Amino acid sequence: MTQLRVRARAVDMLGRQQIAGIPTAIHELFKNSHDAYAERVEVDYFRRNRVLVLRDDGYGMTRYDVENRWLTLGTESRVNSNYHSEEVEWRGPKNLPKRSIMGEKGIGRLAIAVIAPITILMSRAVRPDGLKDLVVALVHWGIFEQPGLDVGDIDVPLMEFSSGTLPTRKDMGCLVDKILENLNKLENKITKSEFKKLNDDLEKVRVVGPDMLDKTLNKDRENPLTLANGGYGTHFINLPVASELDDDIDSSSGSESSKLERNLLGFSNAMAFDKPVIKTEFRDHTVDGVEERIGPKSFFNNDDFVKTDQYFEGDFDEFGQFVGTVSIYGKARSFVCNWTDGLGKKTRCGPFSFRYGYVQGRASESRLSPEDWSEMATKTERIGGLYIYRDGIRILPYGNSDVDWLDIEKRRSLAAKDWFFSYRRGFGYVAISHGDNRALTEKAGREGFRENLAYRDFRSILINFFKQLAYEFFRSSSPQGDDYVEGKVNFSAQAELLKKQQAKADGRRKKFQHDIDNFFKAYNSGDFESKASSLRNELISRISVLSSELDLGDFSSRIRLLEFEVKQSLRALFDMTQISLPRGLALTKRLKRDWAAYEEISQKIRKDILDPLRVEIDTLFIQANNGRIGASEIRSDALKDIEREKENVVRELMNLRRETAQSVEHMRAAVQSVLKEEFSDLRVNTEKLVDEFTKRSAEKPDNLNNIRYEIEQKLKRLRTEEEELLDSLKRQMIELAEGAKNRETLDDRFAALEARNQNLEEQIEFYSDFAQMGMSVGILQHEFEGSAKGIRRAMSELKPWADKNPPLAIIYKNLRDHIEHLDGYLKVLDPLGRRMHRSVVEISGSEILNVIRNVFSQPLNSAGIEIEATFDFRGFKVNCKSSAIMGAFINVIDNAIYWLENRSQKNKKIILDADNEGFLISNNGPEIEDRMRHRIFDFGETLKPGGRGMGLAISRQTLLREGFDIELVESGTGMGPQFKIFSKRGE
Repeated sequence: MTQLRVRARAVDMLGRQQIAGIPTAIHELFKNSHDAYAERVEVDYFRRNRVLVLRDDGYGMTRYDVENRWLTLGTESRVNSNYHSEEVEWRGPKNLPKRSIMGEKGIGRLAIAVIAPITILMSRAVRPDGLKDLVVALVHWGIFEQPGLDVGDIDVPLMEFSSGTLPTRKDMGCLVDKILENLNKLENKITKSEFKKLNDDLEKVRVVGPDMLDKTLNKDRENPLTLANGGYGTHFINLPVASELDDDIDSSSGSESSKLERNLLGFSNAMAFDKPVIKTEFRDHTVDGVEERIGPKSFFNNDDFVKTDQYFEGDFDEFGQFVGTVSIYGKARSFVCNWTDGLGKKTRCGPFSFRYGYVQGRASESRLSPEDWSEMATKTERIGGLYIYRDGIRILPYGNSDVDWLDIEKRRSLAAKDWFFSYRRGFGYVAISHGDNRALTEKAGREGFRENLAYRDFRSILINFFKQLAYEFFRSSSPQGDDYVEGKVNFSAQAELLKKQQAKADGRRKKFQHDIDNFFKAYNSGDFESKASSLRNELISRISVLSSELDLGDFSSRIRLLEFEVKQSLRALFDMTQISLPRGLALTKRLKRDWAAYEEISQKIRKDILDPLRVEIDTLFIQANNGRIGASEIRSDALKDIEREKENVVRELMNLRRETAQSVEHMRAAVQSVLKEEFSDLRVNTEKLVDEFTKRSAEKPDNLNNIRYEIEQKLKRLRTEEEELLDSLKRQMIELAEGAKNRETLDDRFAALEARNQNLEEQIEFYSDFAQMGMSVGILQHEFEGSAKGIRRAMSELKPWADKNPPLAIIYKNLRDHIEHLDGYLKVLDPLGRRMHRSVVEISGSEILNVIRNVFSQPLNSAGIEIEATFDFRGFKVNCKSSAIMGAFINVIDNAIYWLENRSQKNKKIILDADNEGFLISNNGPEIEDRMRHRIFDFGETLKPGGRGMGLAISRQTLLREGFDIELVESGTGMGPQFKIFSKRGE
């Protein structure tokens, strides 16, 4: 009798060739971890070594399980396991809630062959009677790909380890030798090229030490995933990983998710109300560091549904009827949707639940804040879609941004105004179960459900639901479209008003900034001094000429004209220092700083330059007129000047008064016109509604009550709209009148709101940048310390080679010099470093000087900069946390080095001094503008090309927390900058 034989290639065909790709294979392995009641499953991919490690904390496998289940195809142990709840099931030592089994076919484990040709399986079981021995198996999937081999020809070696020990490299070498022995017996059945490739791949296993790998992966972990000691679960080590995985990870763009993300994000339903049953992670170990690819923050969660404009939640029963809640712009209402295609029959797919959120495509039409809208729009664009979860575990490929399985985008492309929804602006899930939806069966290749009658019903119900939502709520003629239309119009109108107001305010701010910039440009270029000097010299010269005039009449007229000209020029100089703060304009933080600096400097100009010039001019004219023009004539001329000035003021204000009166008349006419138009439209619309009622009631007299109710509702809406508009206009007119009586303007009211909004926006931006910087610094610190240790270790290993190889010794010496300088940053704060994070300590100028010279020795030498420290500096002492003081000094010195190196010529110096209040740091580099005296400490403010403006801001905040402060005490044209660090505790 003939028997059926199974070739080894059948394993490859059932496994690798049935799976779409590596992400899908990892998804299958995640399912196996879920079925083993794991709470965590983590993947670590080491790109450079081409090794992928997958670990879980499930209940593991015994040797019997490995031999009779994992290495046996099509096992029946899980067949129908979801439908026999009376069977006793081991759920791990924590006795977790019962889970539905995801893998029933017994071939999903073969998906691992897609990842790499070689798998090291390590599993340690935990059972009611305790922990079992660790079982280790080595599988070379490449052998199963060879034609002409039977399954029985291939050996899979196993080893067991007791007492929580892990295999070493030597142990792995023993397993490799066993496979090589088996492979040599099959050599005559395999081509030479394939035989060599199989051997080469196998040799790579010899360098793998699972014991050392376990230590690496669990270093500094609070809850390690390990099989050592008291650990249990199943781990896979796969190598060499197929290069396709790199493409799957790196295939993302700015708005597109990668293939890995599309397949692995949201494995367990984080969008549901319940806590996800299993936590998944994928860490990508690249040359630049470790990147988390599918962490919980990358996917949607339950809280994200609050950040939506439209929200839908409910259940579909066994007849396909939806009963639930629809929320339009936050206004919730009950909604029932029937599936008419079902003709009243029970669905073949079974009941299921539904939850979906939608974000408007335009921020101007959204109820969300700009920050929330931007966050959600970016997220939905990247990973938005409708996902399917069976018993809390995702079914692929549903939810992928490139799988529009309900043709949402197809309908929208036909008529966006009719079908409303866009696939990548929404997110949510359909929840099914093995118990209720058994007829929905997956394809063997994990490419979705089989398109049987149950799936067709399932899809038809959901398509009908989205169509009904669009028809019922989101069309201009929708029966329940009031909330959407009203919300969209209101939010759009608000956005447009804000845009207009913002544009006006920005225009005024821009002009104001331009005026201030012109003032500082004139001040920094010495315009005020030069023009004052020129005016003085010209006056002296012309008075000298006039003094020779003998005719008193000619002298009087000419001296009067000269006085008029000179005082006009003087007035123009005073006007150059006069900038009016626009009424009702909220200033940015930078403008506030500039305005404060302007007030200080303009007052200084008037006091030091213009007021003395005015006194000098008056004195010169008094001296010139003395004895030649009488006091009464001088007084008469002065009175004429005052009269002339008065007429100018009245004339200018009369013009403004006339323009204001014209604006009032224009507003009155506009309001009258609107009232007439609105009332006219009201009459027309009401007549149309009466006419509509007359016609429809005549055509359908049996439906009279419904028609009357519908017309009454339309009249009511019409009345409400007009009432809101007219009442708003009336209220505005009253407020304008009351404000005019109290000398208040709308600008004053807008300014208060805008100033608050401006402050909040700047705070949000500040804290966002600060938080991002904090996270970056934390990562950099951790990575820098780890890298430094690795560099030191590598240098010690390189030294013996350098000692015996002279050309290499030169390279080694140069490399060591640079590394020692870099390493100095870690050691530089000793002995201060050992107390950096402790309480307040006494720090002297001498200690600070030593740290500065150690940190900046190389840049100071290369730039030719000399540091001079006075005895006062060396002896000055403060009590403060050293991190606060040193952080400030390092920032100021670093900035000084940059400016001296790039903008200074010879004799570059940094001077460290002290007075009786604090430390002084100055340099002879380029000056800092007076208006930057305060602004330079603002977060994000910088003069350095490519700078980020963080150093001084953070230093000041740190010092303030410790009762200290830093100020720029010397600035302005021709003066080298000087900073002062001092204690504020005495104030």
